[in-house]
Amino acid sequence: MPKISKLDARKKWIISSVSPKGKIVIDEGALSALNNGKSLLAAGIRDVQGSFSKGDHIKILNNNMTEFARGLSSFSSEEILKIKGKHSNKINDILGYVSKSEVIHKDDMVLIK
Repeated sequence: MPKISKLDARKKWIISSVSPKGKIVIDEGALSALNNGKSLLAAGIRDVQGSFSKGDHIKILNNNMTEFARGLSSFSSEEILKIKGKHSNKINDILGYVSKSEVIHKDDMVLIK
């Protein structure tokens, strides 16, 4: 019987077992980066919809408002509204602290094909 890696098991859990709490709309640059296996950074976020906390499960939408991915947010919706469109090195200046540089780390995200 084949074994499933811990990362694959985590991604299966992200996509199937948790109800999304909010949505993030990303730009074309972020879409390309995610397609190339990168994490989601604040610079690529255009809009935030809904209210969610750090660690909540959220949908990632492309410019056409089509769900592209799902993931676990490293920031609350209020924090993302403040840092969206900004470079990661500005997060500390804006929020007064940095927990992570990625809004959603690639290991906490599943692309929907």
